Amino acid sequence: MNREVAFKEKLVNYNIKINVISGIFSVIAVNLVTPYFAKFAERLGAGDYEIGLLSSLPSAVGFFTLIPGAILIESFNNKKNITGTIIFTHKVFFLLLATVPFAPKNYQALLFVFLVGLMNLPGSIAGIGYQSCIGDIFDSENLGKAMSSRNIYSTAVGILITLLSAQLITKIPNTNKQTIILYQVLFIINFIIAQGEIITFLKFRGMRTVKKEKEKRYIDSLKETIKNIPRERNYVIFMISSLVFYFGWQMGWPLFNIYTISNLKADEFWLSIIAVSSSIASIAAYKPWAKFARKKGNIYALFIATIGMSITPLLYAVSKNLIVLVVFNIIIGVSTAGTVQILFNLLLEVTPNTNRTVYIAIYNTLMNLSAAISPLIGVAIKDKTNIFTTLIIVSFLRFLGSIAFMISSKLIGKGQIKTQNNQLYL
Repeated sequence: MNREVAFKEKLVNYNIKINVISGIFSVIAVNLVTPYFAKFAERLGAGDYEIGLLSSLPSAVGFFTLIPGAILIESFNNKKNITGTIIFTHKVFFLLLATVPFAPKNYQALLFVFLVGLMNLPGSIAGIGYQSCIGDIFDSENLGKAMSSRNIYSTAVGILITLLSAQLITKIPNTNKQTIILYQVLFIINFIIAQGEIITFLKFRGMRTVKKEKEKRYIDSLKETIKNIPRERNYVIFMISSLVFYFGWQMGWPLFNIYTISNLKADEFWLSIIAVSSSIASIAAYKPWAKFARKKGNIYALFIATIGMSITPLLYAVSKNLIVLVVFNIIIGVSTAGTVQILFNLLLEVTPNTNRTVYIAIYNTLMNLSAAISPLIGVAIKDKTNIFTTLIIVSFLRFLGSIAFMISSKLIGKGQIKTQNNQLYL
């Protein structure tokens, strides 16, 4: 028996190590270029609507992909192998992005935006596959340790890579043409590094396999879930409240890029500093938010966190230079950490145990629908008014979302939302 326990412990530690290494390769590939997609699009000649599409198009693709992707993953005997194949397909898009500057100049920006959107087709399925595989590899007792270890190392490496890539992009090239060529090189390097993520992911051991007839059961559970949704009052109330908040949250995404790049003239270096300041603040804020939520309750903590999110557009509007914006992003990072962390925990709390994966897929699909529409509405309002007026409108809509969460706590009823240990599993 002791030998069996020792073997199990050794297997868990091995898989935690593999999860960390795979996460490091993944974050290197992501942070090398992805934080500068909006700036690269601008260098290719993108306007405000193209930058808006960078936020909305991937979400639109995700809207049509999440549920079919879940069915696809569940239909294979070996989820690990099919997920690894889909991850590889996702990474191939970095090579396609490297070819964009060879297209006719008038079509380069639009082609880049289209490829980024299409890239989320395998990307969203890969995300579902990874989460599903991790659930089969780690039990609930070890899942928190596995993901927290991955997040800590990945975030630290991600910050370093973001700063390094920004230095390369801003210091080496002397012209816009040279900068675009360097981006092409980085896209290719991205693809090569990403192979490390795939290789290590395939090295997971001890994963449970799924029989092919699972596909039928999953489709049946999808039908059953859709039929039962109206009866799940807490889930429906929380989903509606989330849609109200997410609409205002997502509307601001392209506006922040537009304001930072067009109004404040940020280059890749400043974009990296802004991203890093927010990331560091988020890391520092996770544990305090968890303690606050345990003490005051998840709904109240979420209300406070989303109030912070509602003032984010106002902070952008009053930022007259990049240094001030960097300082404000520390505040923004704290609010974002609390919002993302507690939203996920609350989703788990109101989601029924039966067919939970399906309920979560439906929830995320609706949030993706919002993300496909709201960024473009934000850009349209900006064109009819101005960036400052639109940021104020976004701030008001986010505030309405905060109020919606408070109202939902009353509708759901005291004691219906249980407080959990707030652990971020993303």
